[in-house]
Amino acid sequence: MTMRVGDIELYKTFLCTIDPALPVPNYNEVKLDAEDALYGYTAKLCAAALSDTAARTASYGGDDYLASVAPVEPEGLEAMVSILSDAMYALVRDNATMRAGCAIFTFFLAEERPHVAMFKLPFQEMFQCRLSAEGDVSWLLNSKVMPKPTLKGCEYFTADVVNGVVRVADVEAYIDDVKVNYLAETVLRLRPKTSEKKTVEVMREAAVEVIRECYPKEQVPDKIMEYKSEVANHAESTGCVSVHAVEETVFSDSESAGERFHERMQVAQIPNEPITVSPKTERALTRKQKIVTDNGIEILVPVSYLRNPDYVEYVQAEDGKITILIKDINSIDL
Repeated sequence: MTMRVGDIELYKTFLCTIDPALPVPNYNEVKLDAEDALYGYTAKLCAAALSDTAARTASYGGDDYLASVAPVEPEGLEAMVSILSDAMYALVRDNATMRAGCAIFTFFLAEERPHVAMFKLPFQEMFQCRLSAEGDVSWLLNSKVMPKPTLKGCEYFTADVVNGVVRVADVEAYIDDVKVNYLAETVLRLRPKTSEKKTVEVMREAAVEVIRECYPKEQVPDKIMEYKSEVANHAESTGCVSVHAVEETVFSDSESAGERFHERMQVAQIPNEPITVSPKTERALTRKQKIVTDNGIEILVPVSYLRNPDYVEYVQAEDGKITILIKDINSIDL
């Protein structure tokens, strides 16, 4: 889904420092109204997180740890802040690769459903110009400046406390020498699914590898275009991407290719059943696809033209080199 900032209504918000230089994580509630800058800042983060196709997802029920931590009413937020801030503080303190920062915890409504969220934003370094009472100018390094309200560099989770659906930033860290999504697996004790964005990337990479392995060299370009077209058409007609659909259409002419693709999807833990994608991903799949040549040339082609020789033609010479012909052009804008 694509969430707008106007769809977010904040009810309760806490700020928390997660910094091993301090003896404990400190937190306090901040009273906000819709006119406050921090209200708008936090609402933008919430909307971005609920629209993030790179987020990993998980679900929880009454027997899961998160059900005992996530509040269903705003008044329960402080208890969650206390528990989770202690857990994250201990991880940052004991793992040199994890960054200190400020966390925003909030209870909010999105499309009239209650959610809780946490955004851990790393401290930024920035020089500030200072003017003393005597008129002297100096520069001071301020290492605790909040970044812009985007998800870049942000570690976050959101939880729909009615439906038990969690979205977690696809950020990994080493815990006891094992690389994990620490927010999901260690702090929230969940097993997240591969993100929507990553699922599409893994499927594409696996399909291209299988095509290169299983088909004659002269068939490879057209077969890759067939894969891209089939996935785009399936997403447009069903709102999903599907491993099974790829096997049944793209690899219907080669049993061994279909088996190899299926095996790669199992290894990557991509489910065989259709996976619903957001409108954002659907648009990315159906509007244009990128062709990248080995010498670095990139061409964006509308999906409807990918395998239409009236507009784009791929000619392979006897030496294996490929020529791309772009036809029926009235003008070129440079």
